[in-house]
Amino acid sequence: MSLAVFLINSLGTGGAERAVTAAANRLRAVGRDVRVFCLEHQSAQLRLTPDVPITYLSNLNASSSSFLKLATLPFLAFRLSFRLRQFGAPPVMSHLFRANFVNVLARVLAGSRHRTVLVNHTRISRLRDEGIQGRINWALCRLLYPRADVVASVSSGASAESVRLLGLAPEKTITLYDPIETSGRLLGQQKQLNAAIAVGRLVALKRFEDLIDAFSAIASGRPELTLNIVGDGPERSRLEKRAAASGFADRIHFLGQIAEPANELARSCVFVSTSAVEGFGMAIVEALAAGLPVIAADCAYGPREILSPSTDSTTLLKDDSDIELAQYGVLYPVGSVKALRKALQFILTDSALRKELGQKGPVRASDFSVERSTAAYEKLLFA
Repeated sequence: MSLAVFLINSLGTGGAERAVTAAANRLRAVGRDVRVFCLEHQSAQLRLTPDVPITYLSNLNASSSSFLKLATLPFLAFRLSFRLRQFGAPPVMSHLFRANFVNVLARVLAGSRHRTVLVNHTRISRLRDEGIQGRINWALCRLLYPRADVVASVSSGASAESVRLLGLAPEKTITLYDPIETSGRLLGQQKQLNAAIAVGRLVALKRFEDLIDAFSAIASGRPELTLNIVGDGPERSRLEKRAAASGFADRIHFLGQIAEPANELARSCVFVSTSAVEGFGMAIVEALAAGLPVIAADCAYGPREILSPSTDSTTLLKDDSDIELAQYGVLYPVGSVKALRKALQFILTDSALRKELGQKGPVRASDFSVERSTAAYEKLLFA
């Protein structure tokens, strides 16, 4: 039985980590031999099946400095190459920037002969605006990504951007959707008009302040409505202060990091994504699978591709545009609190629309199911 390796920074609760966990479990369930290699130690909050072994390539952890992690890339490349030789140089599919760099460096520096598949989970262009660390990652992407056998992105827009900005050969660049658990997710449960929900890491690019402001603008007229924000991150303190200043802090709940937010989705009536940048939008698909109507900022890339697949994913709403009722949800211009407020009122006051979107959501979510997406993974790794 041939072997394939998933390489990732660590196994936390992010979208890439969830994709690796879902794919590894599914491939093992259909009889494939897979292993997970992690660059660093972190408490695994996602469950791999017991017969998927985990190998840690270093003693680094979440508290290690970003520059230390960067400096150890060559060491990790040699460690990866050594491990791969023990298994006959199986193909390696890596996820996230550092893991992708190590995957390629294992060939460039350590002479490994394995096949390299890099999976990009975000918009590459954002790196140029993220300080010294971002610019270093940008330079490494330009240097190393063209040396990979395959570079996959989790949306077609992100894939096209990679070709354009990194000079990648189109024939080596593909779109590879994240495998998302969509079956049996709370379907048929009655959605109560009592809670809006958002899920994501609390960082500036996610623009959760827009949701707090839009919620606050309609809260006095909807005393039954609450807002639940699932996730954690460096912006939490600032966002909690903003919620306190709104006058509705008792109705804005910060629930922290939850590995599986299905129960919170079950208690919600609408899902909102306010992000200014996405690689794809895994949480959007999970909300659709749960039968929730979705409102999303029309950012590059992902939300339009998911909610309005018949339109051009690169043509986005302008700053002063109105909201757009798409086939599977509502889109609004990134950063427009006014438009977001309108979208919330639109969804909350139209029970027929909520029902229609709730019924259509699981159908659309099935296009990104674990079974369908992992079949593409299997073809890449075992064909």
